[in-house]
Amino acid sequence: MNEKLVDIVSGIVAAVGSIDGVHRAALAADSVIPSLVVVFGAVELESGAVSFISNAPDVISTEIAEKLAARASDHPLIEYSLSGNGNSENVIAISDLMDADEFVASELYADCYAGTGIRDELRVPIPAPSGRTSALVFCRTEPGFSAEEREYGRLIGTVVAGCEAPSLEIEALRLGRFTEERLRNLGLTEREGEIFSLLAEGLRSQGVAHRLGISVRTVEKHTQSVYRQLGVTSRSEAMALLINEPVELPPTA
Repeated sequence: MNEKLVDIVSGIVAAVGSIDGVHRAALAADSVIPSLVVVFGAVELESGAVSFISNAPDVISTEIAEKLAARASDHPLIEYSLSGNGNSENVIAISDLMDADEFVASELYADCYAGTGIRDELRVPIPAPSGRTSALVFCRTEPGFSAEEREYGRLIGTVVAGCEAPSLEIEALRLGRFTEERLRNLGLTEREGEIFSLLAEGLRSQGVAHRLGISVRTVEKHTQSVYRQLGVTSRSEAMALLINEPVELPPTA
């Protein structure tokens, strides 16, 4: 198997526990499907709400993503998928449905893609609940994707889909086990509980410092205090301890 593909799959699997991490790891797939930009996007079809990350935000910005979300049903790939012609395993390119010049001449292109240089996209759908469309999208300046690239995309999409459910479950578990109140009940100060609950969300020390308006040194000082209080030496040990420690449930009537 392609060694780069193995590295990508390994990176996605290693990110399990963070849904954002899983999606970001998938963006590295441009090493096996060369692209101008790779995007992971999900659109709530009724509300138009968009969840979006890109490995080249200077090409596909949040503003462009929101425009595309507002016109999701006009996009040839999404329209194809929603029409019932496709299924969750279809990996399809715009060039499969229309000529590149026709795409560039479209109203959708003028409104959303003008200036990007994109002339083709390969859409790898990720199974999503009804009313939501989710996909990994590879964008190119020239039309066409090979059969091998499509197979790589299908495999990567399958791995992403398989890693989403356990990541969501772990994040839900963290929400219950890393609340500020529970951390304080374990003997942490209010500030320590506040800091560690943010660390548990996946923020780094710099991100926590920015969020709370304190210095990175202060964050690290409190973090070390937390480790001493819990009897551990690293964030991963603290996470493991807190996830596995029983939570006292309120008595039933």
